[in-house]
Amino acid sequence: MFRKLFCAALCGSVLLASIAFLAAANGAEKLLCEWKENPTAVGDRCPEFSWETKSQSAYRIIVSGPALAGIFTFGDLWDSSKVTTPLPIAEYAGKPLQDGKTYSWRVQVWDADGNPGPWSAAQRFTTKFWQPPSHLPHIRTFLNFGSKPELIASRYDITFRQDAKPFRPEIITINYSLLATMVIPSDKEKELAAYCVKTGLTTSGVHEDMFIHFREDHPVTLHVGSESPTSPIEKRIVPGWEPANDRNDDGIVDNEEFKNRANPKAAARKKSEARVPIYFWGPPRDDYVMNPGSEMFQRYLAEVYIQERIKGYDGLFIDTTTPVIPGSGHSGEILEYPRKTPVEQDAWLRAMQTMLARIKIAIGDKIFTANCWHSTPFVLDGTEWENWLNISRSPSQVRAQLDEVIDIDRRGKVQLVQYNPIYHPDTNGFGVKVPVDPDRDRIYGLALYYLANGDYTYFGFGQHGYAKSEEKYFPAIEYDIGKAMGPYFVLDSAKSDLRGANLLKNGDFEQDADGDGNTDEWIVAEPVETATDHKRSGQRSAKIASDSTTINNINKQLVTLKPNTAYTLCGWIRTEGIGNRAAAQVYPYDFDGTVTSFLTAGGTQDWTFCSQVFKTAADPTGRICFRIFNSTGTAWFDDIRLVEGAFFKWEVLARRYEKALVLVKPSVCPMYGDETATTHELDGVYAPLRADGTLGPPARTVSLRNAEAAILIRQK
Repeated sequence: MFRKLFCAALCGSVLLASIAFLAAANGAEKLLCEWKENPTAVGDRCPEFSWETKSQSAYRIIVSGPALAGIFTFGDLWDSSKVTTPLPIAEYAGKPLQDGKTYSWRVQVWDADGNPGPWSAAQRFTTKFWQPPSHLPHIRTFLNFGSKPELIASRYDITFRQDAKPFRPEIITINYSLLATMVIPSDKEKELAAYCVKTGLTTSGVHEDMFIHFREDHPVTLHVGSESPTSPIEKRIVPGWEPANDRNDDGIVDNEEFKNRANPKAAARKKSEARVPIYFWGPPRDDYVMNPGSEMFQRYLAEVYIQERIKGYDGLFIDTTTPVIPGSGHSGEILEYPRKTPVEQDAWLRAMQTMLARIKIAIGDKIFTANCWHSTPFVLDGTEWENWLNISRSPSQVRAQLDEVIDIDRRGKVQLVQYNPIYHPDTNGFGVKVPVDPDRDRIYGLALYYLANGDYTYFGFGQHGYAKSEEKYFPAIEYDIGKAMGPYFVLDSAKSDLRGANLLKNGDFEQDADGDGNTDEWIVAEPVETATDHKRSGQRSAKIASDSTTINNINKQLVTLKPNTAYTLCGWIRTEGIGNRAAAQVYPYDFDGTVTSFLTAGGTQDWTFCSQVFKTAADPTGRICFRIFNSTGTAWFDDIRLVEGAFFKWEVLARRYEKALVLVKPSVCPMYGDETATTHELDGVYAPLRADGTLGPPARTVSLRNAEAAILIRQK
């Protein structure tokens, strides 16, 4: 059903793989809605549409109905307009569909040369929205690994454990799998090697084109032996593979070729040496990133690997299925996926969407979810938000994550939302270290979930080790707070005035005494310049213009502060065309005891004020940095200030439930004690829910410290 179309990349002789569906010459055929032809039970509130075409540069979809006396109104529910993309998949984005209704849709495509084809024949689909099972009326829960099957069945609604099914037939069981990575040696490697031999791709072993490779030498830091806090961490240089270095095309860069390399930044003698690693180094095993754009790798996954993994399960959960190249591949030059143009930058995502679509077609009505997956079109049935939020996240970070979860729930996609508890040496070795007690952290995590909870969203725990997630369960989860009465809102907020001298020199970037175009007092890295085209105040700002996603442009000023003291860092950022949503950054670094936290901006936005508070420890020497990281586009920075003291804007987010009021006060500084408390009037008498499931004394007010939440049960 699929075939690979190649177009010449703009860089050297590398070919950029773009996947498209095969069809007749004059337009779209074989239309599928939710991967079926004329389906009669579409459970997705925003279904995916797909079609087959020989070539495509753009499409337009219209959705009509429901039918009145058999007549559909042309495009009255959704007209996508012309969408420029080679991907023959789209997600519904029109007016809300109704349950149990029949709709009509059709598509028009433009070929690779920009010529419009005819409208396709219409296809119909009928909705039958599904309601995920829940053993509790107010919450849905999930557990990845660990625990006894009978206990899982009594507490959770989705699990990786197939043996929980006999104890509760309606529980959803999904099998954990890995698509885009592979450990060597492993059973999966042996199976894939056998598939390559059987299909004639190789005479032995896995075909090298099924991996992705660094094009230039790249440093990678990973755990050795396994991904564990107790494993040593080691940095190695992975040599890059440059095809032009292998002038005789025999697959090996010999000594003479190595001396006269076309690309001296690529030191690999064989292509296999340049494989992109992920998670951990050997010995005894190595873990590599696979190539989702390899058609034969896609076929192996859909025809062999997945078919075995799906047996006896309600669905699949796929780990390391990211919309960008995972792990160290974020910042490296990748042979198969150059990222110098917008088309190239989207190639990995298109390859992932096509690979997942092929598998979705192969598994039919099974639930198909993936870790950290988010895209439009979504393709899958859901996602897991691994490492979603923790108690140290700022208000802007909390709201951004809440809004994204709420939007995906609205689109009808299953979401497994992991809250990350604080550090614990036995159960949460990677957790953030903050001076709050575990019960306060538990209520905070549950309250965050309640702010985002919807029809398809599940609550669980993140951070390694996942096998001990059951030990993080607490009784307050089972307390019935009823149904949500509306979206979350801001209950209260206030801002303190920023006072004190700026401890940074030339933080407004006005000084350039030697006229060299570089701002004085800062240690700068290319490309950076003082600019006059945009400024927040005065006559100048600092400007970074990036033409590559491999950028890590660190501009810094060294400062020595007082030990064990709070400081406020703030500044203004303006962005144009920043693809990574948090790529323009200002941040403190290398201060003893300070966890690096970023002031960030992305996309295209006018001057935006950002602020954070951090606290030094015994060694107060460090640096303040600004940069663009891992993105093309342009950013301007101005009026960066560092002042002694904690100055911040705090806010309390709230959501009403039938029986409760949920409050969350996100973290704005590294102080968590009573000195950060604020008191808030309530609209009635409420009793706070404790982590052990009991209620505290009823009151008409509530006091919240920085990074504290309350689940308040209404009293009659």
